[in-house]
Amino acid sequence: MTDVDEGTQNAPAVAAPTTGRSPRGVPVRAARIICVLLIVVVVAGAVGWVRFMHIVPAEGTGAYVDVRPGDSVTAVSQRVFDLGMTSSPQALRWYWRLRRGGSLREGRYVLKGLNDIEAVYQLLASGSPLTARVTFPEGYTVHQMAARLQEQAGITADDFLKAARDDQGKLLEGHLFPDTYEFLYAADAAEVVARMLNRFAGVVPSDWGAQAAKRGLTGDQLVTVASIVEREARYDAERPLIASVIFNRLAGKMLLQMDATLGYVLPSHDGFYTYEELKDDSLYNTYVHPGLPPTPICNPGLASLNAAAHAPASTYYYFLAKPDGHCVFARTYAEHARNMRLYLSGGD
Repeated sequence: MTDVDEGTQNAPAVAAPTTGRSPRGVPVRAARIICVLLIVVVVAGAVGWVRFMHIVPAEGTGAYVDVRPGDSVTAVSQRVFDLGMTSSPQALRWYWRLRRGGSLREGRYVLKGLNDIEAVYQLLASGSPLTARVTFPEGYTVHQMAARLQEQAGITADDFLKAARDDQGKLLEGHLFPDTYEFLYAADAAEVVARMLNRFAGVVPSDWGAQAAKRGLTGDQLVTVASIVEREARYDAERPLIASVIFNRLAGKMLLQMDATLGYVLPSHDGFYTYEELKDDSLYNTYVHPGLPPTPICNPGLASLNAAAHAPASTYYYFLAKPDGHCVFARTYAEHARNMRLYLSGGD
């Protein structure tokens, strides 16, 4: 048996020096740092999410975004950012992917009053785009229609005028039916033109082609007649007789001498032209050039279309608009001259 010093044998055990590790072997200092970093990441993520979700509400008449045909979510996300609503040009795009949003629907969307990115998403994913209700008066030209669409429906005049042409590039004057339409705001101009053409096809008299052939005209030339009637007449009851005057003068190889045709290219002075203006060489000047003008001069309404298709037989070759807007008709130039003296000098 080994001798052991009595003092040593009875001395208390000395604790082993600490290693500074947690029970699982991770240094305590490092564990604390990791915990702090995790807290920072969580807080930063929460702050980032709140900032991501939050938008600056847009106000005023400019609080809208347009979704055009073929637009990507990326393009629309950039537009929302350009309005100052989101913190990043990609914010809406990221959220759209997060929500697995479907395809965009074209139109103008009003953003006023929306307070977070979810509201913007819901509007673009399933909300209703803004629409415009536009009325085109009978007798409007294509250029007048273009100006009204730009003013009331967010469709630029240039886009409409480009779309309102046939395959040969000829303006579709006369074939865009004047009516009241409801369009998507800032809609595709080609779709607007298609609707107006379809409306024309739906209202034009079913015997249009036959009536045109009966008078030795094409269908387009009969539309030109209807357009002249539209611009010359104020009252529906007088439109058929005005059409008969046009047909009688064409059959008699007479110049039409209609102010309305010259008015398509040359503004009048309170309805009158000077002697020099009446000699203008435009093909729309029927005081100089025989026959019909080369195209319709406006887009006629249904009453004028019916008048052109079903004009009665008459012996009238002249008509004159009185100061009250009603027309007086004459068979001979002598009668017409009498009417001019009577009604253009203050008669009614």
